[in-house]
Amino acid sequence: MNKKVLTVVLSAVFFFHPFFAQNAAVSAFLDGCKAYTSGDWTSAVFSLKKAATFEENNNAETYYMLINAEIYSGDFQSALDSCIYFLEEFKGSFYESNVVYLKGRCFYSLGEYDKAVITLSDFCHQYEGHDMYPSSLFWIGEAFYACYQYDDARALYQRVVSEFPDDVKAPACQYRIETISQRDREEKLLYLLKQTGEEYLFAKEEYEKQLKLYSSDTNAGTRAKLYEAQRKNAELEEKYNALQREVD
Repeated sequence: MNKKVLTVVLSAVFFFHPFFAQNAAVSAFLDGCKAYTSGDWTSAVFSLKKAATFEENNNAETYYMLINAEIYSGDFQSALDSCIYFLEEFKGSFYESNVVYLKGRCFYSLGEYDKAVITLSDFCHQYEGHDMYPSSLFWIGEAFYACYQYDDARALYQRVVSEFPDDVKAPACQYRIETISQRDREEKLLYLLKQTGEEYLFAKEEYEKQLKLYSSDTNAGTRAKLYEAQRKNAELEEKYNALQREVD
C-alpha cells in the first residue's frame, strides 16, 4: 500500500478511535492497521478479513490493505480472490490500477503465466504512465522466462534497462539479460560439442579402419591415408577436449 495513503487512513482512524473504542468494526480495522504497519501479515489478514465483514469497513481501503497483506503472507490464491472481488465491487477506486497490477502478480506467483501476461499487458496498455509500469514489464518478462520464451523475455528486460534505468527492477532485468546470454553461449557450445563429438567418433573409426588396412597393405597410398586419418583424429580430439573444457 502507498505509504502516504496508509498514513492518511491510519491518522484518520486513530483520531476518531477514542470515540469508538467499543465499536467492533473500528476495533477490527484498527487491529488490522496495527498488524499491517508492524509487518505481522498473518494477524493483519485475520483482522482485516474480520473488519471487512462489517458494512462500514466493506470498502476499497480495507480490501486494498487486505490484498497486500495476503500477498506479503504468501497466500496468493486468497489475494487473487480479493483482487477479483475488489475489481467487481470498487470500480473507479483510487486503487484500481494497483489492484490490476497485483492481480497479474498473483497469477504469476500461482504459476498461471498466460493469465499473468494477459493481465499485466492490459495494465500496461491502460496505465502507461503508472509507477508500476516498469515492474509490469519485468513480470511479463518473468512469465515468458518461466515458459522458456527467452527471446520474448529478453526484449522486455532490455526495455526496462534502456527506458527505465533508474527503476528498482533494472538491475534484476540486467541480470536476466546476462543469464539468457550465458544460456545462449552454453547452448551453442553444447551444440558444437555434440557435432565435434560425432565427427571425432567418425574420424576415430576411419583411423582404426586405415590402421587395419595398413597392417595388411604397406603401399604408400595406404600409409598416406593412415597419416591423414591420424592427423584429423588428433585435431578433432583436441577440438573436442577444448570445447569440453569450455563447457565445464
